[in-house]
Amino acid sequence: MKKILFIAHEMSRTGAPMVLLYLLQWIRKNHSDVIVDVLALHNGGLEDDFKKISRNYYDYKVLDNGNKLPFLQRLLLKLNILKTRNYHQELKEALTANNYNVIYGNTVLSLPFAKQLVQLNKKSRLILHVHELNAIIKQTLPNFRDYINFIDHFIAPSNLVKTNLQDHWGVEEAIDVVYECSQTKPVTSQLKASTTFIVGASGTVHWRKGHDVFVQVARYIHANYPDVKMQFVWVGHIPALEKIILDEDLLKLELIDKVKFIGEIEDPLEHYRAFDVFVMTSREDPFPLVCIELGMLGKPIICFGGATGTEEILGNGGGKIVPYLSIEAMASAILFYYENESEKIAQGEKNKEAFSQFSPEKICPQLFEIISKNCRN
Repeated sequence: MKKILFIAHEMSRTGAPMVLLYLLQWIRKNHSDVIVDVLALHNGGLEDDFKKISRNYYDYKVLDNGNKLPFLQRLLLKLNILKTRNYHQELKEALTANNYNVIYGNTVLSLPFAKQLVQLNKKSRLILHVHELNAIIKQTLPNFRDYINFIDHFIAPSNLVKTNLQDHWGVEEAIDVVYECSQTKPVTSQLKASTTFIVGASGTVHWRKGHDVFVQVARYIHANYPDVKMQFVWVGHIPALEKIILDEDLLKLELIDKVKFIGEIEDPLEHYRAFDVFVMTSREDPFPLVCIELGMLGKPIICFGGATGTEEILGNGGGKIVPYLSIEAMASAILFYYENESEKIAQGEKNKEAFSQFSPEKICPQLFEIISKNCRN
């Protein structure tokens, strides 16, 4: 019987945790003999979903309770009458005692803890699913190179990620490319029909996703083509401080009625269906789930060259790849679809066919095969 520990850096409703959730749901459905435990380094909205499909669910942050001790216990600690417990050490020892066949780190942020576990139990093999590109790795785990020798197998969600691991971090072997997966649902409600051409984007408002570029593309089009009936809509979480800045920018640019950041939506697919085209303004995006979803919905996708693994699919049609951070080129691509309805439909149909291969039913077996090959008796 295989025993696997999956380490998630967080439980937010974002790409990497969602792919992991799809994988664990598939394992539970198709391999009931596999024991699945989950360790969450940070919690989030998917916590209950992961609890339902795991034998044991470990919450790392719950153990960070040293500052929450009652006053009397804090006083006894100061007087050396009471000895504090090292909850994190106890967790490591308990996890090591479970003798996992495989420890599966989901994102590079899982590595520091995963490394400690494989050092304590050298029978466990370590798989790392890398959902990051170069700048994010440098920001979040700048000493990533120090961990490479502890990793038995790498999973990259695109060739772009694989090339980055090889060229920038010296990873030479044991890298499998398995694209990400997602799914769409049937329509549950109908948005009002609009004669306005809607340019859509999505993601947490963050420099990596290029929300500032999105605003600049809107500014360029409305400044140079004032007669177009076009609205720009961004779906995704907006940190409070970023919202203040965005609101001020849009006000000063006189775009407050033309560009909408509508925040996080429980069912964004209902809004995605209203988009005419989808623009990926990301500076780095290994293989975003939102592109899978928009592709399945038959929307043309426009992205920057060298910035996202989605480019590997669009090379055969389904959208346009424009020079990196070129506001003018991205605007030109949007206007092409605005003026060519037949091309918009044709390219969307290509995406329906191309992105249909990235469903959990087709991708999860590939991930599980890698896990199985790395399981030791």
